[in-house]
Amino acid sequence: MRFRMRRALRRYNAGVGANREEALAALEETLGHRFADRELLRRALRHGSAAAAQAVGSYQRLEFLGDAVIGLAVARLLFDVFPDDDQGRLTRKRVHLVRSERLAERAALLGLDGWVEVGPSEEMSRGRERAAMLEDLFEAVVGAIALDGGCEAAFDFVERQLGIDLAGLDDRTLALADPKSSLQEAAQARGLPLPEYRRVGVSGPDHRRLWAYVVVYDGEEVARGEGVSKRDAQQQAARRALVRLGLVPDE
Repeated sequence: MRFRMRRALRRYNAGVGANREEALAALEETLGHRFADRELLRRALRHGSAAAAQAVGSYQRLEFLGDAVIGLAVARLLFDVFPDDDQGRLTRKRVHLVRSERLAERAALLGLDGWVEVGPSEEMSRGRERAAMLEDLFEAVVGAIALDGGCEAAFDFVERQLGIDLAGLDDRTLALADPKSSLQEAAQARGLPLPEYRRVGVSGPDHRRLWAYVVVYDGEEVARGEGVSKRDAQQQAARRALVRLGLVPDE
């Protein structure tokens, strides 16, 4: 399959007319959806920096639609598969399944980074490999499938791509998927003050800051986290606190 997709991609990049259409058919086979309006697929694979984007559109609007469709598809999937879960547990599972890095990973596994049409600046900066663009591509493809085949076709695609993670939704995974929320819930359940996050450092140039935070739980500094954003640093601190305090099940 990988070899066939690489060959199809080479034909797409080098060919015109019928050759490109044949190559797109190979991508449709990988996606599991045959487009009635193939222009939707082309648009889902076109970044705003591409030369054609100004005239015929990029994936941005499809990304917006796909984001909403993914949320609904995953919510329905979880609702059906876990009939005994309450709203809070279903929400945590949804957060874990639709996290940005997972959507980017699925896009990479589908090879969408090779198909996306970008402008020269993005090509030189290797923009097609960035996780943010990969996530956008996955969402745009879902939006395109929804418009072309209806919501059920899009739901089926999302279930094939993300449903494989259902078996791994144990308590530890859920707690660490959104550690700040999990640590807050643990404090509330014990009648303790809410965790407090204190900035203890920031370094690096303006375009590449590294933030450091400690989390205070029950009046004690229990863990430190670092990240390229304040949120990332706080999440890492919370994740380490959950492990140190024994608030998540052992591996």
